[in-house]
Amino acid sequence: MPRHTNYEDLSKIPLQEFHDTGISSFFRVLSNNLNQQNMLADNKANIMISINTVVLSLVIGSSARNTEYWQNLFVPILMFVSTSLLTTVFAVLATRPNFIKGIVTQEDLDNKKSTLFFFGNFTSLSRQDFEDSMLTILKDDDYLYRSILADFYGQGKVLTRKYLLLKYSYNIFLIGLVLSVLVFVFFQYFVIK
Repeated sequence: MPRHTNYEDLSKIPLQEFHDTGISSFFRVLSNNLNQQNMLADNKANIMISINTVVLSLVIGSSARNTEYWQNLFVPILMFVSTSLLTTVFAVLATRPNFIKGIVTQEDLDNKKSTLFFFGNFTSLSRQDFEDSMLTILKDDDYLYRSILADFYGQGKVLTRKYLLLKYSYNIFLIGLVLSVLVFVFFQYFVIK
């Protein structure tokens, strides 16, 4: 394999010149990284969902039983419940599957305009068309590599959305928790006498 030092010229080099083992390792590492990041995002979301649903149950349950005791703290309790609810909503949105059914035609595949790596793309094809198209992709290295890269790109877009929603969830939780405690302290010392 020739060594290339000018990275601007790499796009002009046919993929066949690159070493197959290096390409396989690259795809394997990238796939593992994306899968680990996806699992990490799901675990973080599950932590937020679990914590906040338990908090919601406890706060609503205890405040509903002793309404006279908690009526003076209605505002901080409402803030805290709203915080937990919003945090949970964003965490659930981060883990909710977003199924996009792509309509892939045989013509799209023949013209190399679509990929079959996402299951939503190939369910519209007959089994025979799927097998024929997959074998066509596997025989064409350039189309195969571009299909894999397109799938990685799609996974990256999904991960970006997940982490953005998780960021909102964690920020809402942090800000809402601090504000709820401050309002609680304010009510305890300045409003309730």
